Amino acid sequence: MLELREKNVRKVIGKMPKELLNEIKHTAVHHAPERGEFVYVSTKRYMTGHEADTIREAMMVGYVEMSQINLRIAKECLHAELEAQHTMERLVSGG
Repeated sequence: MLELREKNVRKVIGKMPKELLNEIKHTAVHHAPERGEFVYVSTKRYMTGHEADTIREAMMVGYVEMSQINLRIAKECLHAELEAQHTMERLVSGG
């Protein structure tokens, strides 16, 4: 899957705890042809999940903001609703 000979691939050097590196080595040996591919796939999954979390958080903020707007509109229109209900009751009762 991951070809290190491709022109658009860059080598990355980073620091991580030894315990995590040992876990990666162990998992990569059992589940992936090479460590580089394992790190690539893991990073890609993280980025995809992070993007989804960001969208979810933005939607939550939007829904909270919209709920406040809807509440304000409902409060402003309450008198019209009550007047319509009163008119309907008056017309139905024949008064």
